Amino acid sequence: MFDKFSPKTKKVVLIIGVVLPLFFTQAYLQQPLNAYKVNQREDFLYLPSGDYLKPLALGYNQVVADLLWIKTVHYFGSHFTTDKEYPWLHHILSIIIDLDPQFDFPYYFGGIVLSMEADQKDRANDILARGMEAYPEKWEYPFYIGFNHYYHDGNPAAALPFIEKAAALPKVPEFVKSLVGTLYLETGKKETALQFFRKIYENTSDDLVREKISMKVEKILSEEVNHDIRD
Repeated sequence: MFDKFSPKTKKVVLIIGVVLPLFFTQAYLQQPLNAYKVNQREDFLYLPSGDYLKPLALGYNQVVADLLWIKTVHYFGSHFTTDKEYPWLHHILSIIIDLDPQFDFPYYFGGIVLSMEADQKDRANDILARGMEAYPEKWEYPFYIGFNHYYHDGNPAAALPFIEKAAALPKVPEFVKSLVGTLYLETGKKETALQFFRKIYENTSDDLVREKISMKVEKILSEEVNHDIRD
């Protein structure tokens, strides 16, 4: 039926049915976002959840997510250059992910910035866990969770299962695989570490990696020998 309309009529229908709803949706979103400029203590308090915004987006979830992403960058930049506090960063990133789960950059951004810059490790891990759900083939998300446990908590046991998961995924760098062996050592699994390092050695053709693995294995064995001598 739409094909029977004249080009001019089609344009009017497009404006009424698509452009105007998007305009009003953006205007609706802009009000709580502009509250930051008026009252910094409110920030993004009144920005609704992604589930609530989806009906308002009228099927244009990605467009709304892109608009919010622009605001997120502005929000981060304004705080980075002033007080370096980001109380609503996790909230707005969560909304963007609700609207467009396949938009991958918020996962990276949230996972790194929330932990390293905002000192919100648990919230960073929440964003990264959602990234693991959306992109189960990406090694980066479990790796960053493991890194957060190891670096921020000093907890190699909590980090180990995530680094193991990352190491088993496609296109993972060799250093991640090597890190698994290191965490085995730090958690008292010396024999498992030796087996793991030997497996890496057998399955890599990178001479530099093989050399480093050989040094690790030799060091572990020499420490065992020295320990036996002291005993």
